[in-house]
Amino acid sequence: MQESSQGAGRAALRRVPKQERSRERIGEILKVAKELIGQKGIDAVTMKEIAALSGGPIASVYQYFPNKSAIIAMLHEVYVEEVRELIAGHLTRIETADDALRATHDLFDIYYERMRQEPSTQDLLNAVQADKALADLDIAETRLQAEVFFQMTSHFVAEPLRESYAQTLFVMFHMAGATLRLALMLPDEAAQISARFKAIVRTHATYFLKGHFPESVA
Repeated sequence: MQESSQGAGRAALRRVPKQERSRERIGEILKVAKELIGQKGIDAVTMKEIAALSGGPIASVYQYFPNKSAIIAMLHEVYVEEVRELIAGHLTRIETADDALRATHDLFDIYYERMRQEPSTQDLLNAVQADKALADLDIAETRLQAEVFFQMTSHFVAEPLRESYAQTLFVMFHMAGATLRLALMLPDEAAQISARFKAIVRTHATYFLKGHFPESVA
């Protein structure tokens, strides 16, 4: 199993919180940082501003986070955990190949709606891609998510096609993130972009899960 990004944020902490009060302080810092990122973009946010709006001196921020990159790492870890829960919730509903096909569409739509409602998530992921270490962890997390989906659905796929199916899932999971960002950057074209991507996914997923290509692609 590939290394995941779980733990990357906690590893970046200068001090691991042990008391409830400390955990609440970190939660407030992350909440304010996420709101500021959504309002101003990651580059415009400062540690001083995060401290002021989270109700404490700047020393109370540096007590836990050595720099802004550490805050980004923790925010990304929280995001990853939420995404894992989302995927796990859908995988438990898969009983047939048709369920698996629907899951590919449903997960994309849920991802899109979540990012549309929380613009800070898009800025956060852009910041992650700009950090080599975090970008590598994000790729590892994508690989893990694709592997989890593979493990829950590979029994619908003919054995000779399973290796190709696993590789295709990894590419599709990665492409989903890029497509989401493109759709959010071009809101007037978002519906068409999303529809095209889902049609591509449906074509490949139908081939692997049902043993044939779909009769038509919308």
